[in-house]
Amino acid sequence: MISAKGLWIWSGLRIFFLSVVLIGSSVSLTSGEEEGGLRWGFSLGVGYPQKSNPDLVLWTFFPRVDVPVGKNWDFEVEGNASYYDVSKTKNLYVLGLHTNILFKPLRWEGGELFLLGGVGLGYDNNGNGEVPDLGDSHVAGVPQAGSGILYLVGKNLWLRGEYRFHHVSDPFHKDGGINTHNVLLGVSF
Repeated sequence: MISAKGLWIWSGLRIFFLSVVLIGSSVSLTSGEEEGGLRWGFSLGVGYPQKSNPDLVLWTFFPRVDVPVGKNWDFEVEGNASYYDVSKTKNLYVLGLHTNILFKPLRWEGGELFLLGGVGLGYDNNGNGEVPDLGDSHVAGVPQAGSGILYLVGKNLWLRGEYRFHHVSDPFHKDGGINTHNVLLGVSF
């Protein structure tokens, strides 16, 4: 049984994906150069909890590969190495893999704005349940959504800045999970 909070998060993600698909199918504001091929990169980030809880800080490392799938669309496969510094309980580590869809509604020479939505699975070290907001099956489900900017600084070298709403919870256990607001900075090449 999924809690009311879990249903709210999943319904919000469905609305996000539906709106991105509808906007993307009807709007084409692309004016930048079309590039083919893969884009590799990574981002480092820091996040804080959605609730006013000063006892948690999220540190992230996301290596990734981007695959263009359309004029304004990219499919992204991203690694997840996250460290949740929870001061009053055992700290939490998550290692996993995300799949993201990027929609780029506005592109210009030297820059792109994007919307991001995705899901992932990972392994966490909470098998004994010491982090109370997360179940104890060692599996973490990670839905996320956000927006950002890519800025061209050199030949095939892009700076990437973004905001992400990140949720982590145990998909096999009824728990509230942990919601964080994150700022990420990275490069793509």
